[in-house]
Amino acid sequence: MDSKLNNFVKAILDFCFYIGLVAVIAVPFLLKHAVQLALQVLGETTEYAAINDHYWYAVVSIMLVGIAALLILYELRKMMKTVIDDDCFVDANVKSLYRMGTYAFVVTVIKLLRCFVYFTPSAIVIAGVFLFAGLFSKVLARVFDKAVRYKQENDLTI
Repeated sequence: MDSKLNNFVKAILDFCFYIGLVAVIAVPFLLKHAVQLALQVLGETTEYAAINDHYWYAVVSIMLVGIAALLILYELRKMMKTVIDDDCFVDANVKSLYRMGTYAFVVTVIKLLRCFVYFTPSAIVIAGVFLFAGLFSKVLARVFDKAVRYKQENDLTI
């Protein structure tokens, strides 16, 4: 049962990674159309009107956040492979967790900087979520590092 769940989660991560890659590449081509559609449906008074006023900034910031999210997914996919291989307490996972925390902080900074160009409440919420995810990832990296050290000591003892 565990291996089925692990493989299922890995498949979801793979799917999200490749869909995300397509989405990031499509941003410059589709954002204008998506904003126009949102304005038609929701009206000119929504936060989407601000995207039109700062279109290229929106494109760049969305793409940078997308790239950081893809890097997080990439690290998660690598970690999931070690879980599937039943060897998850390794230095590579410590490094992946540390990098994921850094990528989450990048998302936080980009979202907060965007608020100075055009403000949306969702940007604050997303920044908060990624701030806590980054902190959690950094703490988890330390926990995994200790677990790896204990495992290495234990392997040497036997």
